[in-house]
Amino acid sequence: MKRILTLLIVLLSTTFIFSQDKHFSQFFAMPLNLNPALTGTMPGKYRAVVIYRNQWQTVLDNSFKTFGGAFDIRLPIGMKNIDALGAGVLFYTDKGGASAFSTNQIALSMAYHKSLGFRKKQYLSSGFMMGISQRNSNFDDLTFNDQFDGESGYTLSSDEPLERNNYTYADLSAGVNFSTRPEKRKALHIGAAIFHANFPNVSFTPDFVERLDPLISGHVSGQTPISRKIDLLPRLLVYNQGANLEANAGANFKFLLSDFSGASLHVGALARGVRDIKNGFGLDAAILLVAFEIESIRVGFSYDSNVSSLVRSSSTFGAFELSLSYTGKDENAGVICPTF
Repeated sequence: MKRILTLLIVLLSTTFIFSQDKHFSQFFAMPLNLNPALTGTMPGKYRAVVIYRNQWQTVLDNSFKTFGGAFDIRLPIGMKNIDALGAGVLFYTDKGGASAFSTNQIALSMAYHKSLGFRKKQYLSSGFMMGISQRNSNFDDLTFNDQFDGESGYTLSSDEPLERNNYTYADLSAGVNFSTRPEKRKALHIGAAIFHANFPNVSFTPDFVERLDPLISGHVSGQTPISRKIDLLPRLLVYNQGANLEANAGANFKFLLSDFSGASLHVGALARGVRDIKNGFGLDAAILLVAFEIESIRVGFSYDSNVSSLVRSSSTFGAFELSLSYTGKDENAGVICPTF
């Protein structure tokens, strides 16, 4: 019974976290996951990203672990190659909870980036993503009341009428983004995206239809110098899905460590607030962000300190993330993507 209650709590929590949508605090470290329109938006020819997240390690025996990766390329087109096409592939796997509930997805994305001038200072981008997702649960580790033998434990077989433990569905997403960089260290990025635009059926029961609400997001980020070697990078990300809303707001400071190699250190923080029908809007977590980049490589780390009603169980520990990205440089490319 205890494991059944744990499973119910996990499933309810999953609904709260956007029906198990992938969820990263380092959202700008994974551009394809943030907005399909960011496919191919890098100061180079290609980009490879991997990210790992471990959430609720102090609350659940089997914490939610998410691993994601993406690879995209940028292909200059048009007159003087000032416009560009982007193409990429995104994948992730997420697993956790008493039943090892997991979601796996692979998706292909494309984007078109239209330069609004000949100097590669402003771009208007639109993108589209199509993916296949699979969800499954492992019932082998669950126990039910009819399995108790009255003496030694849960050793008997169960007659519980369990439904299918896996299913697959198609998933469609689209987005737009505007980027401007009037000077080398000044930039503004504004974008919006819609995920699950096809209202996929996510029911484990074949005879019951449960449509996944579209997830709509909006994001804003910028960069401005505050001294010769220090830049401020503010950012805002808002998700809305059905009655649920999540808002992330904060900033990074970028410290230039070397004029020769371009090595820099990012240090920043975010606050994440959430809203649902039952509890209204409240602060969920305070997030610390640290990253180091040199030439084409960037390594990032983040820590989520939980401040919600689960703080007694979590001991303030929400999640930690690690990210790694590599960009194949192209000195002639316009810089049209928000950075870490």
